[in-house]
Amino acid sequence: MHFRPLAVEILTSNNPLSAERRYEIPCQSYGSRPTAKITWLIEGKELKAPRYLYNQSESTDGNVTTSTLSFVPTRHENGLTLTCRAVNRQVRRGASEATIKLNVFYVPLPVLTLGSNLNPDDIEEGDDVYFECKVNANPWAYKVLWRHNGKTMQHNLKGGVIMSSSDLALQGITKSQMGNYSCVASNVEGDGESNIVNLKIMYKPICHNDQKRIYGVARHETTKVLCEVESYPPPDSFKWAFNNSAETIDVPQTRYHSETHRFSSTLTYTPISELDYGTVMCWASNLAGRQSEPCVFHIVTAGKPDPPFNCTISNATSESLSVNCIEGFDGGLPQYSILEVYDQLTDVLQANISDRFPTFGVDGLAAGKLLKIVIYASNAKGKSEPVVLEGYTLSAAEKQTVLSLGVQNQLEIVPVLGILVGFVLMMFILTIATIVYIKIRGYRKRRKSPRGLHRPAFLAVSSKTNIVTERRTENDDFFEKDEKNPDLIPTYRDSDHQLDSDPGNHYSLSPQQSIVTPLAEAFLARDRAHELHNANDQVTYAELALVRPTSLETKNDLNKFGSLRRRDDQTIYAQIDHDRRGIPPSKPAFISPIVSPVSSLFPETNKDNIIKKSSP
Repeated sequence: MHFRPLAVEILTSNNPLSAERRYEIPCQSYGSRPTAKITWLIEGKELKAPRYLYNQSESTDGNVTTSTLSFVPTRHENGLTLTCRAVNRQVRRGASEATIKLNVFYVPLPVLTLGSNLNPDDIEEGDDVYFECKVNANPWAYKVLWRHNGKTMQHNLKGGVIMSSSDLALQGITKSQMGNYSCVASNVEGDGESNIVNLKIMYKPICHNDQKRIYGVARHETTKVLCEVESYPPPDSFKWAFNNSAETIDVPQTRYHSETHRFSSTLTYTPISELDYGTVMCWASNLAGRQSEPCVFHIVTAGKPDPPFNCTISNATSESLSVNCIEGFDGGLPQYSILEVYDQLTDVLQANISDRFPTFGVDGLAAGKLLKIVIYASNAKGKSEPVVLEGYTLSAAEKQTVLSLGVQNQLEIVPVLGILVGFVLMMFILTIATIVYIKIRGYRKRRKSPRGLHRPAFLAVSSKTNIVTERRTENDDFFEKDEKNPDLIPTYRDSDHQLDSDPGNHYSLSPQQSIVTPLAEAFLARDRAHELHNANDQVTYAELALVRPTSLETKNDLNKFGSLRRRDDQTIYAQIDHDRRGIPPSKPAFISPIVSPVSSLFPETNKDNIIKKSSP
C-alpha cells in the first residue's frame, strides 16, 4: 500500500541567523510509503545549487526521510518564509510541508542625506543646516554616531551642534564646518557607516596664507605681484589698488590678469619714480560677495639681502660638520645662501656650497683641521655682509673615542646624582639614629634609678598639719652640693611646695598636731591614684624637707630629736609599702617628731625599713 507523508518537521529552534554565515537546517518526513522526496523553497521558489545545497537520507525501515539544507543567508532573506516540502507522487495529494520565518541579523546600513528643504549649492555662512540618517538594520541600531572629516562629533548645544539618533542640526554654520559628513550605526552584528555627504558653504574670498608680501623692485624694473585667495565658489573677479604716502589709485585692469585656476591674480608692476613705491592691495569677489579684507603687498626699493643670523655648528666629525642659520630679509628679491669653508692656517678653500635656505651639510673635509666658515646671502642686487664662524674637524684619535665621549658625558651626571641621593639618605639615617639614641639614653637613666621608685610630683600636706618646718635663710648655698647630687631628690623651694614652719623651733610637733588622720587620708588617696598606673610592688617616696640651719648644729642640739644625728643631708625619705597600705591604723596615735607620722600609718612595718637616710 502507498501512504502520503503523515508529518513534516523542520528541526530548528528558529534562532536568529547572522548574514553571511553558513548554516545547516535539517527537515524530516514521517510515514510515507514509498519514501517521500523533500524539496526546499523560499517564498514558494525552489532553492537550487550552487547557493543552496541539500541532500536526502532514509532510515533503515524507510519510515523516516531526512534532508539537510546548507546555505548562507543574506539580509535580503530576512523575514522571508522557508518551506520544507515532502512529496509522495504515488499518492493523490501526497504532499506535506513545514515552514519557518527567517530572522536574519545583519550589520546596519545607514543612508545619509542633506535636509530635503536645503539646496546644497546655495548654503552660505550663517545658515542652519541639518542632515538625516536613515538606518536599515536587524536588530535595530542601539547607537548612532556622527562624523565630520573622519572625526567623531560631540553634542554641543551652545556651539550650535544638535545630534539625535536620526538627525544632525548645525546652527549658524561657518566655513570651518565645510567638509565630509557621515553617520555610523551600531548593533550586535557590528558597525555600519553611511555614505559621505560633502557640505559646501559659500563664503567670501579670503587671502591665502604663506604668500610673499614684500617685493623689492628697482626703478624701471618690472615685477609680478601674485595675489592668491580661497573661496567658494571660486572668485569671478579681482580688483587692485595702489596706495602711497600721497594718494590711493585704482590700478587699470590692463596692468593685471587672473590665472586660469581662477583663485589668483597677477599684477605686472613697474615703478618709475619714488611715488611708485608703496602698498598694493588686492580684492576678490564671488557669488557670496566681495572680499572684506584685502590682501596687502609692499613694493620697496630692491637692495642687498640682510645676512643670515643665529648660525650654529653641529655634528662635527673628522670628515664633516653641519651649519644651520636663519635667513634674513631678502632685500625684496629672491635670494640664496652661500657657505665657504677655509683652512684657518693656510686660508685654502675647502668647500663651497649654495642653497635656497641657509642650512648646510659639509662632507669630505680633512681630519684635525681648524676651519674658518663664511656664510652670506645673495640676490640680484648683490651679497650681504658675511657671517664668520670658527670650526674644526676631529682628529683620528678623537674619531675613535667620539662615541665613548658621548656616553661619558652622560655618565658624568650619574656620580653627582649618586652623591646627592647618598647625602639625603645619610641625613635621614643620622636623624633616625639621633632619635633612637635619645630614647635609649632616657631608658638607661630610668634603669639606673631604684626599681619601682617614683619621685612624687609634690607633697600634699595641709598647712594645718605641720609635720616638718623649714627655715629659709640667706645661706641657701649651704646645701647646694645636695641638690647637685643626682641620687638625691632636690628640695622644693618654691612657695607652692613649702611646708609650714615654726620660727621658734627647728623641729616641733604639738600634741594636737600629731593627729595624722588627714595626712593618712592624703597618702591613701595618693596610693590609690598610683595603683591605677603602677605595678603592685612599686614603692613611693615621700619627701620631707628639713630646715636648713645657718650654721652646723652641735651634737647636743640635735640629740633633742631622739636618735637623729647631724648629717649634711637634711632630706629624709619615707618608703611606703603598698602591700600593707590596706590595713588602716586602729586609732590615731601620737607620733615621735620624725618617725611617728609615717609609722603610724603602717604600725606593723619595721621602723628600720621605713626611715632611710640618703647616703652622703
